[in-house]
Order: sequence, then C-alpha cells, then structure tokens
Amino acid sequence: MTDPVIVPYSRLSVSARNELIEEFITRDSCVWDGTLDEKREQILRALRTERAVITFDTKSNTADIRPTEQLQKSNLGHD
Repeated sequence: MTDPVIVPYSRLSVSARNELIEEFITRDSCVWDGTLDEKREQILRALRTERAVITFDTKSNTADIRPTEQLQKSNLGHD
C-alpha cells in the first residue's frame, strides 16, 4: 500500500481548491454544521492551520481532505 502524497493547499488554484472542498462537503456533509459557505470556511481554516491536509493517492488518482491527526496515526505503523 502506498502512502498518500500531501499536497499543500496553496499549490492548488483557488477554483481547484474550492471544487475539492465542495466535493468533500457534499460527500461528508453530516460531519459539518452550517451553510455551504460556513462549511467551506471551516475547512479552509483547517487547511491554513494545518489541522487538515489535502492528500493525493497516486494509485487511484484521487484527492481527499483528511485531518492531520488521522494521517499521523495511520503513518505510525509504517516505520
């Protein structure tokens, strides 16, 4: 199994980042409270403060947004 590649949110265009965030919100909407704009801002704030990261899986060519803590825990067994 390959580890996902972390993609700094600032490396994406604003439109690509917004599309990824909106796709994430609609997929996992039960996790976030508030309007679409409020949810988008919550996720963007998490990316800016590094509480969340954008990951890219090179095997499946898919991107995701994951809590940094979750990613750190999943990497503990890979040493």
